[in-house]
Amino acid sequence: MLPSMRIHPFALALAIPAALLQAQQGGTKPTAHELNFAAAAEFSEENAGLAVLVYDDGQLIFEQYQNGHKQGGTQHIFSGTKSFVPMVALIAENEGLLTLEEKVCDTITEWRGDEKREQVTIRHLLNFTSGLKNIDSDLHSRTIRDQYAASIACPCTRTPGQRFQYGSSHLMVFGELIKRKLKAASTKNQPLPKDFVAYLKDRILKPIDCKFGKWLRDPKGNPAMSYGTYMTAREWAKFGLLVLNRGKHGDKQLIPTKHFDECFVGSKAMPNYGLNFWLIGKDANRRNEAIPADTVTAAGMYDQRLYIIPSNKLLVVRLGRTGARTRFNDKQFLTCLFGTGE
Repeated sequence: MLPSMRIHPFALALAIPAALLQAQQGGTKPTAHELNFAAAAEFSEENAGLAVLVYDDGQLIFEQYQNGHKQGGTQHIFSGTKSFVPMVALIAENEGLLTLEEKVCDTITEWRGDEKREQVTIRHLLNFTSGLKNIDSDLHSRTIRDQYAASIACPCTRTPGQRFQYGSSHLMVFGELIKRKLKAASTKNQPLPKDFVAYLKDRILKPIDCKFGKWLRDPKGNPAMSYGTYMTAREWAKFGLLVLNRGKHGDKQLIPTKHFDECFVGSKAMPNYGLNFWLIGKDANRRNEAIPADTVTAAGMYDQRLYIIPSNKLLVVRLGRTGARTRFNDKQFLTCLFGTGE
């Protein structure tokens, strides 16, 4: 056994049978598959992998660090950061700060009088159908002192709701929106956190004992909403387990269940993208029936992955080396893990 590889006592011989529970007509039907940790880890390592962790029903059953990475090493998860946003939005909605369907211009008043931007809702921001122009080349260059202001200044090049456009400006606008919402609702007797990251820490990360190494901010101090987080694999897994459990941690429901499942429903413009989660399972299952159809992922550049598989109660974390250009892809990694189903 490699020194960097940890297999827990109940995971035997690098492959274990796992019951794939699928609700069918009021019951559950178990279908046996093998989880091939060795094959998945090997594919990851060959493609500049840094870590592979597998959790079964909340228990860590496989853990391997690769290519010199260590358990305590933080990694930039890039767009994996996006998955924090809808969870915060659901909490803010439950606390009366916002609704998913409200018009952004009610808070970002600079948009009033603009025919297209007046139509943008918070949901449009979260599922990337706001119609805002993509200015990622500028935002990611870090030459802009105020990324929120630059994003708010973006014109709508398309009618909101009609077309999916991946990019950072949607969530930067949400960052400013939540900051204004928090400021407006804060009182001397009941002060609220000042920005998105502080709110996230207070409402989610602290209660689950989850920490991040650092969070990128622009020169104005605004946290990068779409790509700012550095975390260890185990810390990212803590958040993933919270999502896998539909927002429940122990006996506490930290994230309200109202609208929770909508995070994993695509839009008409992009059926494979929910509220900041990629819905990769249906397509992967059509190609390989062994891969559960309800697999979703928070995905970041250089193949940072948080796979959430509710039907199996499985969570898989995969970290990749920043800057590496590899042949890593979700279908092959998951095929290595689940096999072909034959």
